[in-house]
Amino acid sequence: MGTATIKRIDKSNVTGLSKNKKDLLKKHMGSASVKIDLNKVRDWWKYENN
Repeated sequence: MGTATIKRIDKSNVTGLSKNKKDLLKKHMGSASVKIDLNKVRDWWKYENN
């Protein structure tokens, strides 16, 4: 096997989140006080939307 070269991702033109976007994200994230069972969420989504 030959060695594979890793292609680097150019992040020089990426600015990230601005203050407004961070505030919007925090506003819409919310918080869950109980643990979420992703299997139940998947089953609900599958049966509810089909």
